Amino acid sequence: MTDLAVSDLHKSYASVPALVGVDLVVPTGSFTAVLGPSGSGKTTLLRVIAGFERADRGSVALGGVVVEDDAHHEPPEHRRVGYVPQEGALFPHLSVEKNVGFGVRGRAARRPRVDALLEMVGLAGYGPRYPHQLSGGQQQRVALARALAVSPQMILLDEPFASLDARLRASVRAEVLEVLQRAGTTSVFVTHDQDEALSMADQVAVLGGGRIQQVGTPRELYERPATPVVARFLGSANLIAGTFDGRQVRTALGDLALEAPAGAPGAVPGVAPRQGTAVVLVRPEQIDLGSPDGAALAVRVVHAEYFGHDAIVTVAPVKASPALGADTLVVRITGGEEWSRGTPAGVRVRGPVLAWPATEEAASGSGAAPPSPRGEITSM
Repeated sequence: MTDLAVSDLHKSYASVPALVGVDLVVPTGSFTAVLGPSGSGKTTLLRVIAGFERADRGSVALGGVVVEDDAHHEPPEHRRVGYVPQEGALFPHLSVEKNVGFGVRGRAARRPRVDALLEMVGLAGYGPRYPHQLSGGQQQRVALARALAVSPQMILLDEPFASLDARLRASVRAEVLEVLQRAGTTSVFVTHDQDEALSMADQVAVLGGGRIQQVGTPRELYERPATPVVARFLGSANLIAGTFDGRQVRTALGDLALEAPAGAPGAVPGVAPRQGTAVVLVRPEQIDLGSPDGAALAVRVVHAEYFGHDAIVTVAPVKASPALGADTLVVRITGGEEWSRGTPAGVRVRGPVLAWPATEEAASGSGAAPPSPRGEITSM
């Protein structure tokens, strides 16, 4: 079953387009992440689904019922959608229990419903407190309980963890995910943090320039991005130059085997025929960093960031290498040797790679800027 179906959705503010023909299907009971940088249209999409904004064109169906199209606009209160804004937006003058029960009709039903929800979100006994007496994570859980109080068929979350510090964000998002899974409510949340999208969602929709670039499971999108633009969205990506040569691609890092999708041995998505110049995706974890002796490319360490469980090392060719198609490479390593600035080294690639024809758009990566090595998309 499908709880949400968005079709050919368009929305502009004055002459600036925010959504340009968005199509999205969200299965019942799933947790879907809409991932994209600031200005990509994420919040606008959520607000149109909730009914806070009217679409210029296209349709929105909830549970098989059209609530938005060219001729019809169902108001938010009739859509059975719960909405959790970025800051929680709790009523500061109301207690926790009154915040949670705000939208519940009938005094007799309100108290047991509020008590059950506060227990579900791990805040039993917090009913008499006020928002200013709670931590940021607790406020977010109260906002979630309030959204669930009206028994919505869908919950929409607008960057719900953005205002929390990194340590608290990880624990709160795990708690929120557990609550939503127990409730069995279909959920859609928007984020600019690829770690959140990959770790929490059943399905990820990459949104860029007002368009859905690709939809799939986290593993599908990370391992099989449809374009170089999506590859940049989903993690740190080394995009280097190459030339197709049968079942491999020739690069400054050597002749690399091409990844083949399931059921199509030797084939590569988007590459037919496989000839001419290519844009090649090499993930940081695919690169071995070691001695320059016998390496595919001699490099020098430009920068190293140590994170305990792993390290991100940026290297540059010792000799200028126009054939590489990139000034630097990003390498992810776990444990082992410590690499300091200026250290000579060598790199080689492990495993097969994805590649696309080197069209102008693919070569430039137009439509997206590379995310930071730790996973946050910084700009469009």
